[in-house]
Amino acid sequence: MLRVHLLSSYKIKPLTNKEIKHTVTILEKYVENAAELLPKKGKTARYSLSESESGIVVDKSNVIAIEKSGHIFPCLRIVRRVKMKIGIIKVDIGAIRFVVKGADIMRPGITHIDEQINEGDLVLVIEEQKKSPLSFGIAMYDSVDMKAMQTGKCVKNLHHLKDTWWQFPI
Repeated sequence: MLRVHLLSSYKIKPLTNKEIKHTVTILEKYVENAAELLPKKGKTARYSLSESESGIVVDKSNVIAIEKSGHIFPCLRIVRRVKMKIGIIKVDIGAIRFVVKGADIMRPGITHIDEQINEGDLVLVIEEQKKSPLSFGIAMYDSVDMKAMQTGKCVKNLHHLKDTWWQFPI
């Protein structure tokens, strides 16, 4: 009963083939073989939480992509089963509890910054030891500037472990 109530808070709209192709085109910037993630017909829908946040869901349970604040990016649930093509930010063990609760990534917690990151790029934030994915975010500076910083926010957190889309369906 509780599950039905929470799922009913989403606006659900089946995706057209054109919308699926558009999503695949965007995801291919970040994921190899993105077309394999979304079926050609039927079972794909957009579950909207608000005007600025929605998820692309396959078979009513598998979140493939998230659209938030004008960005479309993969869900963390698929990161381990696909090859990613984006910059990586590694954080130390002390930053993990903050990142998975949705905090932006601060410079003191960062232990590694990929060289090719530019301001505005989507980045994957992982923990340094096990290399487990923690969040997706938008780089607030390019890699050279981030490396020169001692303090401050470096990555705006968009999607993290324990958020609505990670726990979908609730």
